[in-house]
Amino acid sequence: MNVATAIYRNGRLELTSPVDWPEGTPVEVKPVHSPRQQPSWLALPPLDVGRFREVTGEDDLLGEMLDDSRN
Repeated sequence: MNVATAIYRNGRLELTSPVDWPEGTPVEVKPVHSPRQQPSWLALPPLDVGRFREVTGEDDLLGEMLDDSRN
């Protein structure tokens, strides 16, 4: 039995070449590869919370943001 490929369009599978299979032949359908997908929030890496510190009323946040000498 020959292997066939297909493309999924408009809710249907379209075979890319003719096949000569007996009627009632069971087939398995699975994607070869996925088309480009939009990134999702679930695909983002976990946030490293160790890099943050607690902000207090005595912190000069604007001064720290404007200070070019800091990395």
